[in-house]
Amino acid sequence: AELYFNMYDAEIYYETDRFHLESEYLYKTYGHDSFKNMHSINSFAVYDIPLPKFFHKMSFLARYDMMTDHSDGKMDETTKALIINDYARHRVTGGITLSLSKAFIADLRLNFEKYFYKNSGVPKESERDKILIEFMTRF
Repeated sequence: AELYFNMYDAEIYYETDRFHLESEYLYKTYGHDSFKNMHSINSFAVYDIPLPKFFHKMSFLARYDMMTDHSDGKMDETTKALIINDYARHRVTGGITLSLSKAFIADLRLNFEKYFYKNSGVPKESERDKILIEFMTRF
């Protein structure tokens, strides 16, 4: 039988001049009960403080997200069962963003990410505790 997935997604947000709250829920089912259904939550809050000079604003970010075990459809060659490609985890992020003035739309971001895995979880190299410094521009 052919393998198929169904994904369902819902999002809600609230925003004022300085405050933004957002939360998203994702639910994934696997056809023929070939893998345990996946749940994912992503929530964050941002608070902006306007700045008068070089930087347009400073933003404080708090984020929480989680995901149960996930498979992208790859199978174990021996058992023909779907394998886990992303192990269940929780992540907490905190950070500060400095936004440049409107003449050049760009952000300088500093975040810390803390991951929590079960003892059996195998984190990918990119999904471990880390400090991130990012320069982002939009055009």
